[in-house]
Amino acid sequence: MTVVTRTRRHILGLFGATLCSASCAPAIVSRDPNDPFEGGIGGTGIVGTLTGFGSLRINGLRVRRDGRTRYRTPYGITTGEILAPGHVLTIAAMRDASGILAREVSVDFALVGVLREDAGRLSVNGVPLMDPVAARGDGAPGTRVAVSGLWTAQGLRPSRIDPAPTGTQDLIAGTVGRSPDGTGTIGGLPISSAATPPASGAYATAFGRANTERFLAERVHSGRFARLSNLRLLSVEGYLEPAPSAPGLRIAGLGHNFATDVRAAAIGDRRALYFGRYTGRFAAARGYLLPEDATARARLLRNGIQAEFPGPVLDL
Repeated sequence: MTVVTRTRRHILGLFGATLCSASCAPAIVSRDPNDPFEGGIGGTGIVGTLTGFGSLRINGLRVRRDGRTRYRTPYGITTGEILAPGHVLTIAAMRDASGILAREVSVDFALVGVLREDAGRLSVNGVPLMDPVAARGDGAPGTRVAVSGLWTAQGLRPSRIDPAPTGTQDLIAGTVGRSPDGTGTIGGLPISSAATPPASGAYATAFGRANTERFLAERVHSGRFARLSNLRLLSVEGYLEPAPSAPGLRIAGLGHNFATDVRAAAIGDRRALYFGRYTGRFAAARGYLLPEDATARARLLRNGIQAEFPGPVLDL
């Protein structure tokens, strides 16, 4: 059961039905100062859903751009004209006293391939799309599409579906796992590749073609924030999934593990924003629970992460 209050000092009893064990303690509701990074400066990584413009509005943050900001998709260099609300972005930025300035903005396509329908259920490359009607953009079954969205423990929750870029290979990108026979997987889909597979738990993008049972990768790129050498801070939107190492959970599709002392199980299977330091692992200090409805989420984040953030905040 979830108990939500709107004051600073109440207890929020949040027990995730799918991921929280009986040993989980209730999380504390807090209303933090206006800076969710608590004064940190330096290289900043941001992964989340674009909700608006002016500056880039993402994760309740306003990220500035200038003439030196670079733009990419998994297929190479592009321009800022491609950006649209609902795109999931990976932003490599610098944070100082004046705010956050984007050095590089990458549009994260989690899936590119044929949109298929079976018994009313949609999938791309064999990966089920959860609640696809809520996604922005447009895609018809039988056409090739590029899907932005957030991974969950059950599949991909799309936030934008667009026609695939012309002349591109199929694609799947996310956290590398292992099947019982040792085969590498992304999003539960087996990946066949002649190349050495990335380490389990890493973020990887596979290019090639999908058949009904696996993804046949011609090339695989690994890593996230590869061009941000001094990563110190992270802001990530996502869902939790089980992980084989302590603390037993990770953010699905991120490719970076939590610090071992992070206690995130009370968030369960709900969408949340995480902020914290990065020291080789993500030392997330708190999680901000978000509604699933995109309009309600954009409204909630419109004024940023402030002391009077109107949703529950969990100390981790």
